[in-house]
Amino acid sequence: MSTSEDLWLCLYFRLLPVEVFCRRDSSPVVILSRRRVSFMNQPARDAGIMQDSSIDSAYTVSDNVASFKRDESKELKRLEHLAQWAYQFTPSVSLAPPQSLLLEVSGCLKLFRGLANLKQAIGDDLKAQGYSVTMGVNKTPQAALCYAAAALGDNTGNVQQSLGNVPVQRLHIEDAIIEKLRQMGINRCQQLFALPIDGLNRRFGISFTDYLARLTGAQRDPRKFVTNEPIFASEITFLTEVSDLNSLIFPIKRLLGELHNFLRGRQLQVDQFTFRLNHRSHATQKLAIRLANPDDDQNMFLMLTKLKLNNIKDIPEIDNISLYAAHFMETNGPSGDLFHGTRFQQKDGRIHSKAEKTRSVKLLNMMTARLGRDACFGLSLANDHRPELAWV
Repeated sequence: MSTSEDLWLCLYFRLLPVEVFCRRDSSPVVILSRRRVSFMNQPARDAGIMQDSSIDSAYTVSDNVASFKRDESKELKRLEHLAQWAYQFTPSVSLAPPQSLLLEVSGCLKLFRGLANLKQAIGDDLKAQGYSVTMGVNKTPQAALCYAAAALGDNTGNVQQSLGNVPVQRLHIEDAIIEKLRQMGINRCQQLFALPIDGLNRRFGISFTDYLARLTGAQRDPRKFVTNEPIFASEITFLTEVSDLNSLIFPIKRLLGELHNFLRGRQLQVDQFTFRLNHRSHATQKLAIRLANPDDDQNMFLMLTKLKLNNIKDIPEIDNISLYAAHFMETNGPSGDLFHGTRFQQKDGRIHSKAEKTRSVKLLNMMTARLGRDACFGLSLANDHRPELAWV
């Protein structure tokens, strides 16, 4: 049985196949499956392009439409990235491919002062990143998926009653079963739940009745949650090829902004990250940025990236830029002098100014970026019991 305390929030990214290629663009973009339009952004819809039309028809309607073949592997990677982002709200984050995430949120409602505030925080952050999301809340994972796909809102009461008026087309079942149910005159879940289980077993198989049991909470639906090991991976695909380095500054700022928000949300710092400049016809160029000390300063990241870009003399066309980071450290708050401002404050002559430390780290980062990691060294304390290694 599903525990009555469980509460599942589903994030349904209805335009994820489009948004893995384009999130903030005013040009029409369509996604093709077998040369037919399967997904499109709002500008394409406004231009008059129809769902399931051919690519030739789309070009007839709009001559500046950009088309991409659907890439389900890219969608899964983006969903994994979003799952890592969602970990800042709850550790119970589960993938629900191809376009959804499931968050068990009963344990974090008090922290966010209610479900409405939690949804507002998630929605605002996703909107800032350029994602279109529909949320649904229910007391089982499968019911939350249905609620999000049908944009039904929230339910915190009885699961089976909440699903009564949901069309069977919204269930995550095979199209052949939906068609058979339609032929039987079953259009709503309320009608489906009234049928005897034995008859459904004989007609549709045990996997279908198992799904219904997990849907209503009559049977447990264990989920595999993402690990707490953080990984950041995001990318931007250009609708037209880019060959000017200055044109990369704006997308680099966007990616670094996403990394900064990721670090702040997870209370982490990073000491290295890598940009990849990609093109379908050229070899990938990598820009590895290494910091002297772990940090989460977006402006510092941008300055070091610009220094690296200045070292590139010849650049071919680029149609995609990605940012990857996997080496993180927990954020340590500054430890000040407990007795600062009193006669007991430290008098050892050490510098305790955060501004001084920031300036020294910035200088070392700039020197490392210009001269290379092997050209810059520093001194640090290390525990060692051997007296011959001690400095007096």
